[in-house]
Parts: sequence; structure tokens; C-alpha cells
Amino acid sequence: MTSYLIAIFIPLGILVGFLLLITVEGRRGARIILPGRRYQFDLKAARALFILKHVDWGAFAHDLTRTGIERMAHDIAHSTLMAVRALERQLTQVVRTLRARREHPLFPISAADRPSRIQTTISYVKKTVRRSRKQPTETPDQTRAQ
Repeated sequence: MTSYLIAIFIPLGILVGFLLLITVEGRRGARIILPGRRYQFDLKAARALFILKHVDWGAFAHDLTRTGIERMAHDIAHSTLMAVRALERQLTQVVRTLRARREHPLFPISAADRPSRIQTTISYVKKTVRRSRKQPTETPDQTRAQ
């Protein structure tokens, strides 16, 4: 029974002592126990109170909501783009296999006879350059006039 009383009165005594210490420090305007060490804590507490009193919480919540929605929209757009690219890869493979099946059965093209991708690209560039260099002998206006 006495252990219960001890467990009750010790915290009550600590609480009363704390309340008295706060009251004395408040009237005095300075700390009594470890005044130098608690100075940084007091500065941080004063800064936090200043922020709490002077922040426009409506604008802060609006800005936080806006940036959150922008981030969600960005993530949704990115995920959609990734899905479209994955679908594009699948469709490209399907088209490639369908085109490979359309070879003429009497004249199959072997893999050794086919030009590589770099060869086809080079020949395409050459043809394009040749076409752009050729000057038309007659302009379309001259052919209409005749």
C-alpha cells in the first residue's frame, strides 16, 4: 500500500515543483537553472512562436495543395507516357513480325542478303541528298504557262 502512495506522491511533488519553478522564472523573466545552456532552446522556441503567429496558414495550405496536385499530375503523366512507350514497343515487335511474314514465298530473302540497318540508313541519306541537289529544269509555273 505504501508503494502505491509513493508512486502517486513523487510525481505529484515533481509536478508541483515544476509549476513553482515556471512561476518564479516567469515573474523574474530569466531562467534559474542552467541559464546559459537553455538560451538556444529559448531562441528556437521564440522563433517557432513567431512563425506560428505570423504565417498565413490559408496561403500555406493553398500552396501545399497546389504543389501536391501538380506533383500528382506529373506522376500520372509520366506513368501514362511509360505505358504508351511500352505499348509502342509491343506494337513495333508485332509489326516487325507481320512484315517478316509477308515475304514472297517463291523468292525468300535470306538474312545474309538483306542489308543491315546502317546500310539502309546510309543509302536513304544518299538518295535524299541526291534528290535535294538536283535542280528542276522547269519550275511548276513554267509548265502551267505552256
